[in-house]
Amino acid sequence: MSDERKVLLELKKLKKYFPVRRGVSIKALEDVSFSIYEGEKFGVVGESGCGKSTLGRVILQLYPQTSGACIYHGRTRDEMCPKYLAKEVAKLPEYQKKAGEFYQKSLEVDKKAESLKKEIDALSALGSNKEVKKEAALQKKLSALEFKSKELKKDASRQLREGSRTVGSLILCKDLPAVQALFDKAQKETAQAAESIRKFRDLEKQYEEARVAGKADPALQEKMEAARREAQGHVEAAKGFRVKAWQDYHGKDILPITERTLDPAYQAKLDGNYETGINLGKLTKEEMRDMRREMQMIFQDPAASLDPRQSIGKSIEEVYVINTDYPADVRKEKTMELLEKVGLKREHYYSYPHALSGGQKQRVGIARAIALDTKFVVLDESVSALDVSVQAQILQLLNELSEEKHLTYFFITHDLGVVKHFCDRIVVMYLGNVCELAESKELFHNPLHPYTDSLLAAVPRLKLGQEHSTESVLEGDVPSAMNPPKGCPFHTRCSKCMDICTKEKPPVVEQEPGHFVACHLYDKK
Repeated sequence: MSDERKVLLELKKLKKYFPVRRGVSIKALEDVSFSIYEGEKFGVVGESGCGKSTLGRVILQLYPQTSGACIYHGRTRDEMCPKYLAKEVAKLPEYQKKAGEFYQKSLEVDKKAESLKKEIDALSALGSNKEVKKEAALQKKLSALEFKSKELKKDASRQLREGSRTVGSLILCKDLPAVQALFDKAQKETAQAAESIRKFRDLEKQYEEARVAGKADPALQEKMEAARREAQGHVEAAKGFRVKAWQDYHGKDILPITERTLDPAYQAKLDGNYETGINLGKLTKEEMRDMRREMQMIFQDPAASLDPRQSIGKSIEEVYVINTDYPADVRKEKTMELLEKVGLKREHYYSYPHALSGGQKQRVGIARAIALDTKFVVLDESVSALDVSVQAQILQLLNELSEEKHLTYFFITHDLGVVKHFCDRIVVMYLGNVCELAESKELFHNPLHPYTDSLLAAVPRLKLGQEHSTESVLEGDVPSAMNPPKGCPFHTRCSKCMDICTKEKPPVVEQEPGHFVACHLYDKK
């Protein structure tokens, strides 16, 4: 898949731990990193307990992430004006100051360590038993000092990294107040853009009322477009201030805050941390609620997600009640239009869940998910409880809606047959870790990770005379997420396990174009 396609969602070292008791946690997700492109159908597979559903819920912030970042690019920061951005701009001098303080402390610790090294060397030259004991004690102190220095340098880097998420390498600029002033101006324009978008939505409400009443007002439509243009003008103005900051200060008058800040490679790394999208983990509850106009979820059991005491129409209409100010007649008409769009009848508006089949209930779930300006949909085992024929109908409907509305799907499943034919790219997960990521065809024809190979070998064969493979059948159980194995998480069940697998966790590397794998079998010699 081409990298020229727009990235919609970017996960960076995402972690999710569930505390069990003091000092003990379930490590559900561990350093999950990948990108999802706009308009693609992205599949997630793995055994039960591998973190698939947890990942979907963390992306939607139903579960708060423990660390890492989930960056959404479906809406720019300038369009939304998240509150955290103004706070981050205000904290820039603090990030820079603290980074310098941590680094200076580390240098003081280094001086003490150097002095201690000289003392150890002098004792070592004497070589008596008494001096050996003293040397051992000093060596212990030296190790503690070296560790402290290392941690202080890490703290300094963390401060610069946090600041770089807002301004890139400009966090190193000597004239940081001037940079901050330009970003403040950009933030004011962003706030005005958000106000114009709210005006647009108010006008949209009036227009929909008139449309449903059969009196579509061209003047209202023109006002909507004017509000949209006004918002875009403020967005462009905000970009202009940020561009000016980069033009005037990028790479100029860099402070030697740490030993690495003057290194162009390190500056480029900080620039790479710059977030153009929205960090979902930093949004307020109100902002995340607004964001869920674009990010929805379809659950495995459609019956459990519907109120048995509420009609189908009211269940769908609830989406408009919570997220819009449409009057009752507008909400009803839009709900009926939705029912037709997902292959149901207008009469189903008055039906109750018990009167619908499993496939019809799932269509209702889909209707609820796409009711607003949806761009990203998490499907959590959404077809696994359905008959094969109904599965095909639902998948066909999802394909049609994807093309019509340009939806992006995050498709969670354990059914390799379904994911093979439905998804564009697939990520294989094990014990909260990414094992392999590739395009669907490539993954099934050329699996690189032993775990992926085992999953594919376990798929029953339907061809007459074709025996089921038992060569790569997995043995043993998935280790506990409270106490995962050291090194590669899969090494306890891997038939190709090497000594290094028990000691070092393999990084996720691009072995072939677009094909990523985390396995020591492919370590470069």
